[in-house]
Amino acid sequence: MSIWAIIEYHKNALMKSKSSILSFAIQPISFIFIVYVISEGRFLSSAIAGAVVSFIVGVGMADLPIELVGMKVRSKFYDIIMTLPGNSAEKMLGISIGMSLPALPYLIILILILLAKLGFSHIKYVMLSVISLWIWSTTLGMYMGVKIREPLTVMRLSTVLTTLLTVFLPVYYPLTLAPEKLRYVLLLVPTVSASHLMAYRHPQYAGLSITSLGFWLILCLMLIFAIEFRED
Repeated sequence: MSIWAIIEYHKNALMKSKSSILSFAIQPISFIFIVYVISEGRFLSSAIAGAVVSFIVGVGMADLPIELVGMKVRSKFYDIIMTLPGNSAEKMLGISIGMSLPALPYLIILILILLAKLGFSHIKYVMLSVISLWIWSTTLGMYMGVKIREPLTVMRLSTVLTTLLTVFLPVYYPLTLAPEKLRYVLLLVPTVSASHLMAYRHPQYAGLSITSLGFWLILCLMLIFAIEFRED
């Protein structure tokens, strides 16, 4: 089974239901609305950037590991995929891409809104953030999905991680609201760096954010190509 067949399978499985497509948007759009109302529109760019981050992290660190663990429990499909020739990370990458497709229309709309507000030249920051964040969250999601065997465990862990990384940290709201000394530590977290880069025309901590995202991107690419994800 090629990576394209895996992508097609999961795309069809998710996009045949309108409710599953709508479910991708509920939480991020709700947070945009809440932040917009509370800030009286001042933090709209941060809220939109946060929603982009949430869509990506939600697929990589929640949907992907839950799907992988669920496949092991409810069917032999996981075993069939993993016994086929080819790199196991490539196969799970195909699953992640297929599961990302329902969120793609929302991502495109949000990115276009950001570019309309900040200028098309801002696309360099947006693309770096989106690509780095997707690879980082997918790598972690692959690891969780392979190493964890219980669906309830992976669901709880995914909820805790996605909430911590996208809600409590300055992702939907500006980094400048955090204490100044803490900002440098927070920028080591990819979700914070990505949101900060995307939310401003001239990000205050652009250099550190780019360095942080670049580090995680290179590290995750090395792990994906060097390690076979196998169960213990």
